[in-house]
Amino acid sequence: MDSKGIILAAHRGDKKRYPENTMPAFIAAEKFGCDMIEMDLHMTADGELVIMHDRSAKRTAGVDRNLDEMTLAEVKELDAGALFSEEFRGTPVPTVREFCEWLSGNSIMVNWELKDYPKNVGDEHAFACADKLVALIEEYGLESRSMLNSFSDRVIEHLYKQHGHRFPLHGQGIYHCPKTCDKAEIAEEEMFDWCCMYSNDPKGGFNCLAYRENFDYCVEKGIKPCVCIPDTEENYRTAIEYGCRMFTSNDIHAAMDVLTKLGQR
Repeated sequence: MDSKGIILAAHRGDKKRYPENTMPAFIAAEKFGCDMIEMDLHMTADGELVIMHDRSAKRTAGVDRNLDEMTLAEVKELDAGALFSEEFRGTPVPTVREFCEWLSGNSIMVNWELKDYPKNVGDEHAFACADKLVALIEEYGLESRSMLNSFSDRVIEHLYKQHGHRFPLHGQGIYHCPKTCDKAEIAEEEMFDWCCMYSNDPKGGFNCLAYRENFDYCVEKGIKPCVCIPDTEENYRTAIEYGCRMFTSNDIHAAMDVLTKLGQR
């Protein structure tokens, strides 16, 4: 994470070919040669950490219930693969502990995105989720391979107060284009080690490259810029010119081809 090289992170694993945020997607990304896996986690009602992007299980598992209102046993009854493809019917929602067990057998880095936000689940639940994640990272000796990430500046602030820069802290948007869901008392510039670049288009989109000033601001402040954009040679070349150090990719095969063409592999 501190090297001068460009990191290729698999967004929710190899999500183009496997159900997102599942063990098959993570295993495929590691075997393919990605440097990092970006994944998302929540805490259940009974205090267990599980891996899924949305707070609700509806989009990926077809059950319209929030993970923070379900027990681990109920989450384990979900099917995280059938809606992606019949081939993956029966794929379970992994726990963070199961993911850590798998990580013990390889050397891939992880961008852990904490998706429980204080505004949705309350401070106690959101901060407990972050603390339990750190405890598991420590239990499995994954400190040097871990980056902690959230759209909640208050969650990042909690981690910063507890650990400083012991773990690289990854923010979402900054300067002209902040994308966080709340505001912390401590300045983002003090807390962030990495930051994903965004546009200021209220409808979202991928035109973060139209705002070089955001990249320049991060570089000036010692924050490493990163992006999640369509995996094209033009996009990647421009982002690298602007100082991008990590690409979080939705198509790791296309991303690897582009990075190879650009001499980054």
